[in-house]
Amino acid sequence: MTRAPVWTGIAMGVLLGLLLGAAYIIGWRSAPRAVATGEGLRDTIVVREVVEPGSSAAVDTGRRNAIVRATERVSPAVVSINAIQHRTVTRSLVPRGWEYFERFYPGMFPRRAFRQDLSNLGSGVVVSDDGFILTNVHVVENADEIVVALNDGRQYAARVLETVPTWDLALVQLVEPPGDLPVATLADPDEQLHIGEWAIAIGSPFGYLLADTQPTVTIGVISALNRDIKSTSSEGQAFLGMIQTDAAINPGNSGGPLVNARGEVIGINTFIFTESGGSIGLGFAVPIARAQWIIREVREFGYFRRAYVGFGIVEVNDLIAQSLNLPRTDGFVVRDVIAGSPADKAGLQPYDVIISINGVALDDADTFNRLVYEAKVGTQLAFTAYREAEEFSGTIVLEEDPRRRD
Repeated sequence: MTRAPVWTGIAMGVLLGLLLGAAYIIGWRSAPRAVATGEGLRDTIVVREVVEPGSSAAVDTGRRNAIVRATERVSPAVVSINAIQHRTVTRSLVPRGWEYFERFYPGMFPRRAFRQDLSNLGSGVVVSDDGFILTNVHVVENADEIVVALNDGRQYAARVLETVPTWDLALVQLVEPPGDLPVATLADPDEQLHIGEWAIAIGSPFGYLLADTQPTVTIGVISALNRDIKSTSSEGQAFLGMIQTDAAINPGNSGGPLVNARGEVIGINTFIFTESGGSIGLGFAVPIARAQWIIREVREFGYFRRAYVGFGIVEVNDLIAQSLNLPRTDGFVVRDVIAGSPADKAGLQPYDVIISINGVALDDADTFNRLVYEAKVGTQLAFTAYREAEEFSGTIVLEEDPRRRD
């Protein structure tokens, strides 16, 4: 009996192995597979269905991206705020055809008082299950009545708990919050934001007027961080350390949240630069850390404690330096000191010249404003100053401003 060569058996074995391997691979790709995480299959098993590229299932999976999920997470907590101001106006009861006489003989006809309601529409975001809502001061200031419309159309009366005009942030609370109030998640204030990461602006300025109460969502990126916007007039407000975004912030969206791709609130949308009244991609939001500080203060003390230093200052110029025989032309001259204030306790006197705070040279007014803009009660300001051409130093410990309600 003739035996087959040895190499023939080896070849047949290799061929059989290739066929079995191909069958295994085809079956593995066409069926769901188990992916183990942890130390073994017993710990956690995640079953993932393989989706063919270009299929309808693949498209649907791509549509539900991080932006969609973040919006779904936050939008239920976005509210519409209708701040109503009641005014009393008087009108003359002039019969038709007698307007001529009223024009030349004012007071000829009796007058009647009427109530006029003026509405200021804005947005807000619910941040606690007991009805705390963050928004802007300019949304609710001077309001006699506040009506908040939730995402599902329900409307509730609200009251202002606290306002911080310096930051244009206001804390509002529902008078009778429902038990199923949706609440947004606030981002960790210590986590670094990144220029170029996704930014989602959400607002609901007309929620109480629309049959569909879903908020407006616009998408962009964080364009810049720590933006300082100077006031354009002597009475204007300066905004420092703002988040800049190109996500469209339209009129009425003020007070709504700026959200990251995880669905966390990173800021409160506040204002835009515009020439036409619409968005041109230059929007600004207050960082959420300031809002969280206000919430903590209200929780602990019932109001936001405004810090103060207790002195007036004037920027040094050549004329002032010459008249006071100052050795240098930078810094700020202490104009007056309030008795018993933190500045007084730190030993400052009128005509002292402060040249640095916390090691930062006071080259201009902007530098000083940045150092004290976010200063809180208990903040320590270590200063270096001149008095009669002699240098000295000290520390100002900020205290609560006793005039905070003035």
